[in-house]
Order: sequence, then C-alpha cells, then structure tokens
Amino acid sequence: MIRKAMWVLASLGLLLGALHLALTVPMYGRLSLEALWFAGSGLAVICCALMNVTALRNSPPQTRWAVVTMNLLIAGFFAAAWPLLPGLQVAVGFIIFITLAAYFGFVSAWQERAAHRAAIS
Repeated sequence: MIRKAMWVLASLGLLLGALHLALTVPMYGRLSLEALWFAGSGLAVICCALMNVTALRNSPPQTRWAVVTMNLLIAGFFAAAWPLLPGLQVAVGFIIFITLAAYFGFVSAWQERAAHRAAIS
C-alpha cells in the first residue's frame, strides 16, 4: 500500500515537472534568460522524479541515499520558492518530495539495520 502511494507521488512529481516545463512558452512567449531558468527548474523536477521511479525498482541502498539527498534538495528549492511564490504548486511540490525523502530514508535505514543484524548473527 505504501509502495503504491510512493509510485503515485513519484508520478505526481513527474507530472508537476512536465507541467512546469510545458508552461514555459505560454508564460514567457520567447526565449529569455528567465524562460531558460524556468524550463531548467521543470527539468530538474522531472529528473528528480525519474530518480525516484528508478529507486522504487529495488535499487541498492547507496542509490536510495542519493535519491534521499536529491529529494531533500528539490524540497529545499520548493521551500525557498514559497516566500516568492506562495502558490499551491509550490506547497504540493514540497510535500511530494519531502515525503519521498522520508520514505526512502526510512527504507534505506531499515535495510542497513537488517543487513547489519544479519552480518552479526
């Protein structure tokens, strides 16, 4: 059940990034530095969401810790954006990626403890 919820969150993150990227042209209308930064932010969210999808497919603990780090970084950017753009999409992005970070952090820590216990016995 929880794993399915994480798939849904990773998919929502992917959709959020794709929407962000798709809105670049309608919002800016022409190529500019601001438009490139906006599009780049959408690409970063897409990349992070794809990392989560990859990690959900039984990746090693090192990969999961990298995903935790990436999720925390993207959540940090959403948190930093909040004072400038206190919109629903910013709050949703933060919630998606902080939840994914917590999930992968918990799973990785649990797996490391289980491996440690197995090595001791």
